Amino acid sequence: MGYYMTKQRNRVNLTLDDELFATLTELSELSGTPKAAIINELLTEVKPHLDLSIDLIKKLKANQMQMSDAKMVINNLVADAGDVINHAQGEVNKALREINKPDEESEDNATDNRKSD
Repeated sequence: MGYYMTKQRNRVNLTLDDELFATLTELSELSGTPKAAIINELLTEVKPHLDLSIDLIKKLKANQMQMSDAKMVINNLVADAGDVINHAQGEVNKALREINKPDEESEDNATDNRKSD
């Protein structure tokens, strides 16, 4: 008898402030991607940094790392997180430019309208 294992999907309740929720909603509507999928993708990209944070905290709690080493690791984590955010913003900007790119027909009409001015 065949046994197929299904991958367990874990759910989490998430409360967002109004501004973040509005941004997420707009991105979801523009991209046609569910909000949960966007959040999951962002967290997946940040996961390696979260894993490093877990490791760092465990070492600090076990007193295996000097504070100066910990400070360096934390500074690198913050810098890496900034890189991830900048990359994500670049991808959003690229998508918005693509979405907002006028189609050729409306460009022709705009050009014709300008000529008549």
